[in-house]
Amino acid sequence: MSFFRTFFVFMLIFSLASCAEISSLTNPGSSTTVSEVSELNEPTQEDVLNQFSDVAFPPETYLDLTKSVVVGSDENWFGQIYFNSGLDANSVFNYFKEHMPDTGWFLIMEQQGNQIFLVYEKDLRTAIISISRKRSGADTILAVAPRAQ
Repeated sequence: MSFFRTFFVFMLIFSLASCAEISSLTNPGSSTTVSEVSELNEPTQEDVLNQFSDVAFPPETYLDLTKSVVVGSDENWFGQIYFNSGLDANSVFNYFKEHMPDTGWFLIMEQQGNQIFLVYEKDLRTAIISISRKRSGADTILAVAPRAQ
């Protein structure tokens, strides 16, 4: 019975100690928590947007990093980027239509309705932009993939 009591006390102390906040070993005066450290290491929206130099994102763009999946960077990336904008859907459409050619994309097709679609081509890649109307702003998906040969 003594073994179980000792084991139980040890596990109780261990679990309490593991829940306690551990202060910084490198700087005793610092009180940086784990959440603060992870916030320091996370990229900002601007950092992420700058990875895609060949796409002109509209102002007031807010990425949804939980849905977005991207492989690569600069002009060699593909995947889907989900974002919303404070701009209305027509303004987002006009922004892409005006600024995508500035980065080398050629408009192949456009369609407007409740859902807006733009299809662009550049080198060996195709970009499909899907813009959904909302009460305020617009939800947008930018999908870029290698072009079929």
